[in-house]
Amino acid sequence: MWKVSLAKHIIMCDLQFMRIDLKEDVVSLTDFARNTKQHAKDLAAGGRARILTQNGKAAVVVLSLDAFEKMAHDAEEYRMDLRLREAAESYANGDPGTAAKTMMDRHGKRAQTRRNSGS
Repeated sequence: MWKVSLAKHIIMCDLQFMRIDLKEDVVSLTDFARNTKQHAKDLAAGGRARILTQNGKAAVVVLSLDAFEKMAHDAEEYRMDLRLREAAESYANGDPGTAAKTMMDRHGKRAQTRRNSGS
């Protein structure tokens, strides 16, 4: 969801958990390099990302570790939700799925292959 407030001259982007204030959170790569310690503190405390620009164009997004982990967790949950919906839809359309024994055999073979390739 994008929200533009012309009265305040602030543009915000809401990515479920992360708000980016383009006036506050967009900084040059040079400024970030000069003030890395302060930016790192702000990132850890506020949870908002920094968009770093190079030659006036967005080049890099920097997140705190907590924000990155939450984003990765949410993305994995979303992927799993899509897979579950797809499986439920297939089942509703008459596809019985794969037998548990067949799946366990497949996973066992994959695990054995990984163990063998790691040695």
